[in-house]
Amino acid sequence: MLKALREAVYNVRRGREEMVIELMRTPGGKSYVVIHKTLRGAYEAGEGEKKEWDLLEKEGFKEVKDSQIEYKTLSPEIRKAISSAFRY
Repeated sequence: MLKALREAVYNVRRGREEMVIELMRTPGGKSYVVIHKTLRGAYEAGEGEKKEWDLLEKEGFKEVKDSQIEYKTLSPEIRKAISSAFRY
């Protein structure tokens, strides 16, 4: 298992797309970008019981709920990691 601490979290808008970006750093100094594109969902919990969830309502993400930033304001390193993750 990889141990990493969260350095920053961003609520990012890129055109019409919204995502949450986490910047993680290991004790050895390596950085990782975690991209959350699914921010809301629902699942069945038992017999016909449907539960919904919202990532921005979860502990640790509430702080960025109302502070959305534009994709172009992210650092070049983070933008490069996002672009390479979705390159086909």
